[in-house]
Amino acid sequence: MGHTLPSTTQIAFEQIAELKPLYDALRRSDQLILDKFFEAILQHRAAIGNAANLLPMEIMPFVILLEERKRNNQIQNELYALIEVLEKRLDQLSLPKVGGDAAP
Repeated sequence: MGHTLPSTTQIAFEQIAELKPLYDALRRSDQLILDKFFEAILQHRAAIGNAANLLPMEIMPFVILLEERKRNNQIQNELYALIEVLEKRLDQLSLPKVGGDAAP
C-alpha cells in the first residue's frame, strides 16, 4: 500500500500544537495575538499546500506577515479617510460667514 501524506490542514494543526508550550507560557494578551496568527495560518491552508518545496514552518511567517500587512493597510486607509473628514470640517469652520453682520 502507498503512503498517504498528511493534509495541509493536519500539518498546520500539528505545527500549531508544537507551539503549545510557548503559547501556555505567554500572558493572555500575547496568547490572543498568537490566536490571530494561527487563524491567519489556517485561512491560507491552500497556499501553504501549494508551497510544497517549503516546510510549513518556513511559509507560516510569510502568511502572518501578509495578514499583518493587510491589516496595517486597512488601518492606514481608515486613518487617511478620517483625516480627510477632519480637514473638511476644519475648512468649513474657517470659512467666513456670508451675509452675516459685517463690521464697517
